[in-house]
This record gives sequence, C-alpha cells and structure tokens, in this order.
Amino acid sequence: MRACIQQRFNQLPHTRFSFLHPPRIHAYTVVNVENPSAPSREDYAYANVFLWNTMIRKQAENGDITRDPPLLYYIQGLRTGLRPNGQTFMYLLKALVCGKNVNEGEEVHASVVRTGFASSEFVSGALLGFYVANGFIGQARQVFDEMPQPGLVLWTLMVRAYVCLTLPREPLELFRTMRRVGVMPDMVAVATIVSASGLLCDAPNSA
Repeated sequence: MRACIQQRFNQLPHTRFSFLHPPRIHAYTVVNVENPSAPSREDYAYANVFLWNTMIRKQAENGDITRDPPLLYYIQGLRTGLRPNGQTFMYLLKALVCGKNVNEGEEVHASVVRTGFASSEFVSGALLGFYVANGFIGQARQVFDEMPQPGLVLWTLMVRAYVCLTLPREPLELFRTMRRVGVMPDMVAVATIVSASGLLCDAPNSA
C-alpha cells in the first residue's frame, strides 16, 4: 500500500503541492523586534497547516478522491515539515471514509498514535467512525478501549455503532459500564439504548 501511494505521488506534478512549501521568512525574523506586527515563523506555520487542512477537507467534501488521494496531501505536508493537528486527522479520516480506503485509514491510525493524538476525543471519534463505516467493529472497539477516559461523545458513538450493526447485547453491556464509571447519559445515549432494547426484544433467541 505504501509503495502504491508513493508511486501515485511521484506521478503528480510538483506544482500541485507548491502551496505547502514554507515561504521565505528570514527577513521577518530580522525585523520582528522592531515590528512586532510582522508575521513570525509560528504565524507562517499556522497558515500552512490551515491550507493543508483545507485542501484535505475539500477532498472530503468533494467525495471524489480517486484523482487526488487525500493521503498524498498528507504525505507531502509531512515532507515539507508541517506538523498535523487534530483537524488534519479528522478531515483526512472523513475523506478516506468517502473512498472506503481501509488500508490507508490504518496508515492514518498509525500516524495518530505516533503523533500523540490518540488521546484526543475528537480524533478518536473520527477513527471510531471510520472503522464503523467500513464494518470493522472490532477495530472501533479497540480505539474506544484505548482511550484513557472516554467522554460522553465516545461512549454514545460506540453504543450507536453496535446498534447500527444490529448487535443489541453489546450496547446494553456498554451502557451498564458507562453508568458504573460515572458517565451520565444524555438524551441521545438514552434513545440509542432504547433502540438496542428493541433489537434485543425482536431477536429470535431473546427468550
């Protein structure tokens, strides 16, 4: 998979990613003391990451990622020295869901872990949603279990994932655990549990 991505990247025009290359900022570093309003290195870094994230987000919104795979934008951003933030991974995973790219999603998952964003509830929620959308409930549960202290959003997402896959017993057990650890459900979580209870009652072997 990595070799395939590399081959696709080498075939693309270099100018396609020119917006990611760091600008020449040495002049500003000289005059910053005298002109505090001048852009700093951090300002440029933030602007480049913003553009990077925007390009990946546009790929997710367009839904057609066969011509410009979003993972290529991610790889090139890394090569130019950009550091991903939580939004980078959220947009990237959303784009990959549109294309059902499971292997590339696993590559992104590995990057999430390496960069320390696995503890982010928003990024973990995007990972969980990616795996559920592709039918990998085991991997989704692993993402959930590896969160030190999952919040209400992740608990609800995991419960809903089981319901969407018509697995009624697991969300009920998860709901009991949720209450036991002191996480109070909201109306969305309660409605999801009601749906799970209905599935269990409709199951042929529920008696």
